[in-house]
Amino acid sequence: MRFRSTSVVGLATLAVVGLTLSGCSSGGGSSSGKVTITYATSAEAAVFKKGEQPLIAAFEKANPDITVKVEQIPLANYNTKLTTEFRGGQGPDVGRVNHTDIQTFAGGGFLAPLDSIIKSNKVDTGQLIPGLVDVGKVAGKQMTLPLTTDTRALYYNPALLKAKGIDKPPATWDELITDVKKFAGGDVFGYGFPTDSDYALTYETVGPYMKGADGEILKSDGKESKAVAADSAGTVDAVKLIQDLVKTGAVPPGIDNMKADTLGQLFAQNKLALMLGGPWVKATLETNNPNIKYGTDYETAVVPVQKAGEPSGSTAGGWQIGVFKNSKNQDAAGKLLAFMMERKNLISLNKAEAFPPLKDGLSTSPWSDDPFYKAYNEILPHAGLPMPPVSRIAEVSAAFEKTIVPVIVDPSKPAESALKDFDQQVNTQILG
Repeated sequence: MRFRSTSVVGLATLAVVGLTLSGCSSGGGSSSGKVTITYATSAEAAVFKKGEQPLIAAFEKANPDITVKVEQIPLANYNTKLTTEFRGGQGPDVGRVNHTDIQTFAGGGFLAPLDSIIKSNKVDTGQLIPGLVDVGKVAGKQMTLPLTTDTRALYYNPALLKAKGIDKPPATWDELITDVKKFAGGDVFGYGFPTDSDYALTYETVGPYMKGADGEILKSDGKESKAVAADSAGTVDAVKLIQDLVKTGAVPPGIDNMKADTLGQLFAQNKLALMLGGPWVKATLETNNPNIKYGTDYETAVVPVQKAGEPSGSTAGGWQIGVFKNSKNQDAAGKLLAFMMERKNLISLNKAEAFPPLKDGLSTSPWSDDPFYKAYNEILPHAGLPMPPVSRIAEVSAAFEKTIVPVIVDPSKPAESALKDFDQQVNTQILG
């Protein structure tokens, strides 16, 4: 959803908002032809503040027969609440669906196909990043459309690097290891990474380097899926890279359950020199240190590459939007979806969150005006999902974390053996 997992899986530093069409639960509109709908959303905190909903107000002005209620659901309860309502024949008419949950929602019969809605409302899908549009397709039908996207970049503290004789951020894996080693034995850590959630390893820790090295965790053709991590050189090498970083002795203690918030605190307090993070980390740093300034106290750079000259890649995630099958006002829901997919509204929505899922999204203001986003702009064309969104993706990701964290904590253990165990478990117990 950031196409951050909602661990990512959604954006941890942002509120979860949901739009639910009340017509779904109330049984329809009034005799005057007016209907009321509710929009369920999970990350538009700055756009859908209580009593301040400019996009909704603009939609209602353009559609005076439709009233929209905005329901804010805590991220941790979002899927549980909606699933319970859907199974009871109720629930919102339209709202956010994390990219990791599309297959599950579609398989449960919760989503209405969008093909006719896209056609009747003239939704311009050609402006969107094609890969993100494809994520919303299930069995050849468009079930959701991308609402947000993101990626991860390298955050670094230039002053801390300079104190160790480093005049620029590391550009390759070898440079990263060399630079981090210089912080061993001191009271400042060279590099940190999160391990505290089911999606931390796949999206935040191993995944960005794996994507840059063309690694894979799963293969899927939409019909059959298979874990292939042990046979993917890029995945094996990315796990070994994290092991090598641990071997430097310059990572914070507690790496078996390291929280992203803890890393943010250390970085903001000048106790951590390097880490990966999405655009939402900026707000975390400013919360922990209101005086922190980009360009002076921290900067962003592309994710280091395995070999010099290669394009920097990383993981992406994000939220999509769908119309829910139980809705009794699907025409109104479709109009709201189409409104949200208009270029200007995607830009407005994402100003406070991540990036618009537009082909030229980061070439527009405010992203093009802010040097903070320069690295993200370079990375985004080469970013992608760490795994295809199979129906049991949460279990696969949890298995990856459970298998890989022990070999990171004890880097003397062979990465290849752990990845073989992961493949076998996934293929026989989860996807088999």
